[in-house]
Amino acid sequence: MKRQYITFLSLIMVAILIGLFYIDVCHARTLYWGTRGADVREVQEKLRKWGYYKGTVDGVYGKETYRAVISFQRKNGLRSDGLVGENTKKALGITKTKKTTTTYSKLIETAQRKLKQWGYYKGAVDGIYGSKTYNAVIKFQRKNGLKVDGYIGSQTRKALGISPKTAASKYAATSKGVSKSDEVTLLAMAINGEARGEPYVGQVAVGAVILNRVKNPSFPNSIAGVIYQPLAFEAVTNGQIYTPLKTSTIKAARDAMNGWDPTGGALYYWNPAKASGSSWIWKLKPTLRIGRHVFAKK
Repeated sequence: MKRQYITFLSLIMVAILIGLFYIDVCHARTLYWGTRGADVREVQEKLRKWGYYKGTVDGVYGKETYRAVISFQRKNGLRSDGLVGENTKKALGITKTKKTTTTYSKLIETAQRKLKQWGYYKGAVDGIYGSKTYNAVIKFQRKNGLKVDGYIGSQTRKALGISPKTAASKYAATSKGVSKSDEVTLLAMAINGEARGEPYVGQVAVGAVILNRVKNPSFPNSIAGVIYQPLAFEAVTNGQIYTPLKTSTIKAARDAMNGWDPTGGALYYWNPAKASGSSWIWKLKPTLRIGRHVFAKK
């Protein structure tokens, strides 16, 4: 009898742990422009049901989803930042979601096993490329001086010690990819919020800084990740990023994405008239000035 009781308690504990794992994987992450997966699809379904979203329910957080989220947040007294975090999910009535999955891959399983062995990965070794695997790959790449893009390419595989035979397996990342037009719009929104009063070359320069950060391993490796990095841009904090777009800022975004960089590789810019005297920004060495902004590489 005692043995049966212990077995019963063990089964309950396993069930609880599995439930917590599913919540952690699927419900805890904050969704923003550029993310994709089953949790994004559920948000789209909720917004569509209540008349906020008119686009395709495809699990990709793009321009239409962003507009619907902003509209929903404003209507429901939430912070209108376009981020689908705990409060927005609660208001949408999302309390639990299905686990985000994609195609199984032997390559991903091997990578997860290696990353887990070295302390980068804490999730299940299931051969599914989800958000936890993506984060672990990013950490590993940064630690080992590799290109930080979340993809398990040839250099990352080599660093992980994965054989070419295993690498032949295909995989798909669940947190990558929006259309180029969506990225242009988001970049234009940031330029519009940060530099719409600046000369045209200064607007392109701001866009170039954002794109330079995307390519730099010290920053997030997507346009959305860079723009929405906490406290990175004043326009996101004060809401200026959501003001109506100027035609010039859309053109500036396109020019920046086509390779025009008036800054020569700058990663930072600031307005000296607004920066406080004690700000860390003054420790940077300015390389040029365009309009009211000063630019620096590091």
